[in-house]
Amino acid sequence: MYDTILFLDFDGTITSEETLEGSMRRTIDPDLYKEKQKEMFEGKITLAEALHMGFETIPSEKLPIILDYVRSVPIRPGFSELLDEMERQGIPVVVISGGLKPTIDEKLAPYRDRLLGVHSVELDVQGPTMRLISDYEEKGDLLQKTLVMEQYEYKKAYCAGDSFTDIQMALISDKVFARDRLAKYLEDRSLPFIPWEDFFDIRDYLKR
Repeated sequence: MYDTILFLDFDGTITSEETLEGSMRRTIDPDLYKEKQKEMFEGKITLAEALHMGFETIPSEKLPIILDYVRSVPIRPGFSELLDEMERQGIPVVVISGGLKPTIDEKLAPYRDRLLGVHSVELDVQGPTMRLISDYEEKGDLLQKTLVMEQYEYKKAYCAGDSFTDIQMALISDKVFARDRLAKYLEDRSLPFIPWEDFFDIRDYLKR
């Protein structure tokens, strides 16, 4: 049983931009991308369905394009320093992402021994086109983050995120660091959160 765990999103949180979206833009037919995005915003299909449909059109041989792109995306400033502070305070850090395991594992390799866990979506490239596999797909989410949180025993949960896929995680956390679309969602509903720009902000807040 941990006293506190810090749960972090990956795409747009640890990385400075949404790499899953960026990967799709670079490998999927632009018209199909726009069509599925429109259907999702209209509520005709879920985010998980849009992602499955999209990736199933990507030839497996395009994986190097995705890996090269994600390598080029910088990690948000202060990440290593936040991990330093969490180690000092004895707060373990868990990364939960609906992003692709090969890209996340490579990006987080220098930090892996400093993280309690990393949870993401498996990418099957054995066939002619890509296939997404998630053990935690539920309620239209490719990876329902609360299901991962349930795997851990803790008294308090802190979390940091940036988008709609972080909403359920935020709603069951004791302290929420939010930016971008997640911050707007919480603000519109008068729900408490701590705004942040980089990981130095989160580190400094938790230092206090």
